[in-house]
Amino acid sequence: MHDVMQSPRSFYTTPQGLATAARVAAAMRRIWPMLGGLSVLGVGDASACLAHLGDAGTRRLAASILSGPSAGGRADAVPLCVADECSLPFCDGAFDRLVLVHALRARTNPLPVLREASRVMKDDGRLLLAIPSRLAGRTRLRGTPFAADTAWTRGGIRQALAAAMLRPERWDEALFLPVWPGAGAGPVFGAVASLFTRLGGMSSMRGLSVDRVGRLVCPGAAGVILVEAVRDVYCARPVASGTGRRWLSRVVMPAHGAAREHTRDDTPHGLNTLP
Repeated sequence: MHDVMQSPRSFYTTPQGLATAARVAAAMRRIWPMLGGLSVLGVGDASACLAHLGDAGTRRLAASILSGPSAGGRADAVPLCVADECSLPFCDGAFDRLVLVHALRARTNPLPVLREASRVMKDDGRLLLAIPSRLAGRTRLRGTPFAADTAWTRGGIRQALAAAMLRPERWDEALFLPVWPGAGAGPVFGAVASLFTRLGGMSSMRGLSVDRVGRLVCPGAAGVILVEAVRDVYCARPVASGTGRRWLSRVVMPAHGAAREHTRDDTPHGLNTLP
């Protein structure tokens, strides 16, 4: 029964959820290796990933509409506050870094979440978004909360960020393969995952992580896309008016009555001629 969807809170308390969060957080640490002395806010259900980021000097806080144990049942790992992603109870520019995991969920319009995240981010702050890839990402992540999130392409998320006055800076990927065989990814991915397991485990293969091998062998084919974004007030794009004009209406047509009748000697009526 791997297709039964668990809530993010209950999923990240299971062994599969802990392994999934560790692999996503490993990709986040490649982008943000040093977070000492910074304040980091997790939006959505990011507490499990936040537990792997930063050090003792990092001030971490998770904001989610769901309550419950944080970071794999460790209540003291990351403090949690219950809040709506579209209305965060923080002042402007309160955090240095923001991590969005399962924040967009199945939203058809991600702009309220992205704009609210940009509001509580400092002027020189950075935002890190983890979303499933549209390239069969949700199919490979069945049985995880990512399967219920809206899948994106790089072009689509770039347009959404631009509408929220954000600019992508760096990209990365994670979860090229399911965490282990039988995770609901189908027989093909299950057989490949079983091969990696026999070679030395899903987390490593002769010292190299599976995701690192995937980035070298098939870049762009991961299940989860990670994008780091910064503020950019010059990248906003105008919203379409919705009342599009047909191409024929843009053709210049003569106004009614502009054409006049000509005589046989090609002299228009009504025009004064010299004697």
